[in-house]
Amino acid sequence: MLIFFSAFLLVGLNFFLISNFHRRSRGPPGNRPPFPGTRQDWLGLRNVTNSTQSPERLEAFHIFLRNEESYDLKMLTYAIFQPVFTFIVIPMNVLLIWAFVRGGFRSPSHVVLIAIAMFNNLHLLSISIPSFYFFVFQHGKEYVLYSWCIPYMILMYRIPKICSTLSLYLTVLLGLHRYLIVTFPIQVHSLLKNRQTVLLVIALTALATLCDLGYILTLSDIQAINTESHLTQGQNITSCAWLKKPTITIRVVLVDTMATFLPIGLLIVLNVMLISVIIRQKHGIGKSRRSNADQDTRRMVIITTSILSSVILVSVPDVIIKQVLFVKGRPCDGCFLSKSTLALIMHFVTNITYSANFLIYSCLSKKFRQQLKKIFQIRPDTHAFSNESKISYVRKSFRVHNTAK
Repeated sequence: MLIFFSAFLLVGLNFFLISNFHRRSRGPPGNRPPFPGTRQDWLGLRNVTNSTQSPERLEAFHIFLRNEESYDLKMLTYAIFQPVFTFIVIPMNVLLIWAFVRGGFRSPSHVVLIAIAMFNNLHLLSISIPSFYFFVFQHGKEYVLYSWCIPYMILMYRIPKICSTLSLYLTVLLGLHRYLIVTFPIQVHSLLKNRQTVLLVIALTALATLCDLGYILTLSDIQAINTESHLTQGQNITSCAWLKKPTITIRVVLVDTMATFLPIGLLIVLNVMLISVIIRQKHGIGKSRRSNADQDTRRMVIITTSILSSVILVSVPDVIIKQVLFVKGRPCDGCFLSKSTLALIMHFVTNITYSANFLIYSCLSKKFRQQLKKIFQIRPDTHAFSNESKISYVRKSFRVHNTAK
């Protein structure tokens, strides 16, 4: 219940900021400097002024990028692949949670895995709302309405960013707990219970939200502007624009380090340590008979290394693409793919990995497979069975009665 409360608190915080911003923004906007970093989409973006007839130029917000290639790739990603992955991955994570809760998987590690599945589902659901509205229903061809600006940024970027940061830290907690179980089993079982694990999950949720809080607060720089509709000639609509361009500061570097580089580095270290445990176990008891406890420990370590490796294989290229290699959009003038194109490809791959825990447990855990069979087991129709029994009883009674005659 505490995990559900932390997820509810995360969503409630973001929508409180949305409502608070709209209450503060009902008055006429003041004269503020323009935002020079707004993208112009390939459909043709018009320069407009704000409603107070300020001489500064503001550009209405449009969700598409500059060239047709990026537009087509975005439509393919968010209008087709995103809904498909949402309808496939979310039921898989729900089955994972159901199997763990129903099948007696009640260790602190399984509590962490349940939390990871919950926040992965929240990630997918958050992106799905603007994906359906702007891409599936094609409202993205128009300038983003002012009432949608804040919800779009929070649902499309801020909540997914918090969930991805939280998933990284929860995976670190999973790897650390499994390593400590193998190394110090008695001490860990006595000190770390499920209640303490839930409190750690809530603390990591607060940490992930705090890492992104600075970006959430910058959404207050969005200003309402009047512009001519792109689809209907002569019709004015209220869109939005950013007032200032975000700059790279020491605070931004520290936040990115806390949100991405630090947990990924810890994951790599923990994965190497767990792999060394497997190697030591293989050489130490390779020639002797392994007990059931040794086999269970080895299987647990293999499952954990598989989970950590799946996260590392996606997170490391994602960080390299977004924050190291493509700082200015392209590493060189003759490069084939831009940062936005590769970022969408990584978004596609990341959605696949949200079902990795379910697939890993399905392949490597016999107990988990047995629990899935129990979930999908079809119970016999007791009503039909009872009717057949009554019919057979009547037939037997009729035969006995005829024989007696």
